[in-house]
Amino acid sequence: MSNKQTTPVDKQPMPVAWIMMLGLIVAIGPLSIDMYLPALPTMAKDFGVSTAQISNSVPAYFVGLVFGQLIYGPLSDRVGRVKPLYFGMTLYVIASLICATTDSQYVLFAARTLQALGACVGAVVTRAAIRDTMPPRQMAKAFSIMVLVMGLAPILAPSLGAAFLRFFDWHAIFWFLAAFGVLNLLLTKFFFKETLTEENRSIRPLNTILAQYLDLLKDPSFGYPAVGAGLLMGSMFVYINAAPELLMDGYGLTESQFSLIFGINAAGFILLTQVNQFLTNRFRLISLLRFGATLQTIAASCLLFLGVVYGSEAWLPLVLICIFFCISGLGLTQPNASAIALAFQKHRAGMASALQGSLMFCVGIFGGLLLNLFPVNPVFKLGATMTILMGLGTFSVYRVDRKLNLDSAD
Repeated sequence: MSNKQTTPVDKQPMPVAWIMMLGLIVAIGPLSIDMYLPALPTMAKDFGVSTAQISNSVPAYFVGLVFGQLIYGPLSDRVGRVKPLYFGMTLYVIASLICATTDSQYVLFAARTLQALGACVGAVVTRAAIRDTMPPRQMAKAFSIMVLVMGLAPILAPSLGAAFLRFFDWHAIFWFLAAFGVLNLLLTKFFFKETLTEENRSIRPLNTILAQYLDLLKDPSFGYPAVGAGLLMGSMFVYINAAPELLMDGYGLTESQFSLIFGINAAGFILLTQVNQFLTNRFRLISLLRFGATLQTIAASCLLFLGVVYGSEAWLPLVLICIFFCISGLGLTQPNASAIALAFQKHRAGMASALQGSLMFCVGIFGGLLLNLFPVNPVFKLGATMTILMGLGTFSVYRVDRKLNLDSAD
């Protein structure tokens, strides 16, 4: 039965244009995180606080991402994928306008949280839509293609933000993000078709959501890859939180140099996701996931070594090389972990997508707090935090059953 149902689907041509459109919708998330990073020192001066203090707007954004996804997941399983997308994008546009017009850091933090509550719907709905329409191996390829588009955001966003700062003040960045939110509303209206059929929609009462999430976490086919991916991806958000202080304050990089470094790391991530498309034809998804996780942990450990031995005097190129492999390894871990985690979750794909995404940002928040616990040099702080999180993520990845038969997924 498995061969009759799955094999022909695996051989169907990929709807590349549709997947790339989904990537553009998801891109609003990383664009919102990364585009304003070069402006943090300038914003700190305007608000009369330190760069580290204004950087707390990053974890404030993560808080919105965590709770927003947990809401949109079961909602999209119940009412379909399109309606939550309309609501979230509208909320995002409103919050972006508040960010663009405020002169209070506290209003900025609150608006950033609202902005995230809107933006996160894209990640939840697009992952679920891919699960609605594709089997596991095609899902891994689809996530890789989607990263090709959405991955341009962290490459272009810091440079775009730096370009805005040459001609305008930081408020213009949020005006641009509001316009991008409007673009996503238009894409949803004209190109996003409902993928969740009426018969596959959830009829479970909403007051059992917490129990459903706990039940989902107890499923080892979901729990281990999702938690592992969350820890590994969350480490990248720790880097995003620490990067302005480490690179601009610590090593004295300019806004343009900072943007270039950010772009190189994102390019490595994208490159490995595209390599992953071809590797999935030759290797099992679990093997690729384990290799990528091991690569990330080794790179993080090397960064920790530099921090312990050389501290703030660590040679910048070596620090950047370690960070590069920490981030690039995500190209192997994220598409494959997502495909494995969602493979057996046909009737709760929205919840599974939401929980997986929320785990990433929970780690980002926790990692941000962990950074502040180390009253030491920024190289050691980042190395120690990423080594802890990536080590735990790799442990979880290796707990995934190596013999798990993804071809048996419905």
